[in-house]
Amino acid sequence: MPAAQTFFGYPEFRYGCDPKRRTVNLGDNIQSMAVRRLLEYLGVPAEDIIGVDRDGTRDYRGPRVKLVMNGCFHDGCFPLSPDIEPIFFGFNAERDTVVTHNLALFKAHQPIGCRDAATCDLLRKHGVAAFVTGCATATLPRRSGAPADARPVIAFGTGPGDLPARLFASMPKPLLETARLVYQREPVATIPLPDAEVARLESLAAKYLAVYQQASLVVTPLLHVAFPCLAMGVPVVLARRDHADRFTAIDRLLPVHTPANLDAIDWAPVPQDLRIVKQAMFNTAASLLRGSPPAADDARTLQACYEASPVLNPPKTEGVLARFLMGHVRR
Repeated sequence: MPAAQTFFGYPEFRYGCDPKRRTVNLGDNIQSMAVRRLLEYLGVPAEDIIGVDRDGTRDYRGPRVKLVMNGCFHDGCFPLSPDIEPIFFGFNAERDTVVTHNLALFKAHQPIGCRDAATCDLLRKHGVAAFVTGCATATLPRRSGAPADARPVIAFGTGPGDLPARLFASMPKPLLETARLVYQREPVATIPLPDAEVARLESLAAKYLAVYQQASLVVTPLLHVAFPCLAMGVPVVLARRDHADRFTAIDRLLPVHTPANLDAIDWAPVPQDLRIVKQAMFNTAASLLRGSPPAADDARTLQACYEASPVLNPPKTEGVLARFLMGHVRR
């Protein structure tokens, strides 16, 4: 008998674990789109790529799937269905118990590619080999340039995703007067989300990505606005009410401003060249899909980028990061 076909999966977000939810963060849809694009870039045929509900990974029953575990995973996602082979790339543990209750799983698939340094440190503390890949949204393609009529964009959410109130007082007046506001949450009526609603939200997320891609500057507290914009070569100001653990990868690429240092914001930041980081991420994802650890050069590049000290001041020229990484990898 021929072997059963193995599919490749990306996380979908239907929120069945949270039946009282009334709005959703479109950053989750942007993550889904980025993982799907990553798989396509690596040569996986579109017909072999399927979505797997992040909140249904324990109960999944379907074709055998290699699931790219990019995103935040909670206790209810585990133990994984026997039909899922996890590919840990861009993995974030919502809390310590995700790791401590599933040590055998993580040790069986180590090294674990983490979305942030906090998750990486947690795994290492419990004897699991781990490294930081960053988020799959950092692999989105770079734009060719900003249009002549580009406007600034302010993209925000709610709770931790709201902007510090004092930020608006420190913004240059022309920026504030010309900026387009994007609220990156969307009301939903039915939980868990049906297929049509998942498709609608992904279409809306794609429209927001197109807005960010055309911006002269994006000001945001949101991880899945800042990471895609960095990838696309859009200048970013990342300003939040706090510096959460989820930001312990992107803070190696640009400053995370909080109310304590809003006066230090550079309102004319330059975009960074992530090509070297992206290539290491592509290569590493390909290795993990083959069941192999990352190559030594790719591991060194990711370590030089994501395990460096947090950035306190924005780079003044576009190629600073690329030159630093190139020099580090050649040593």
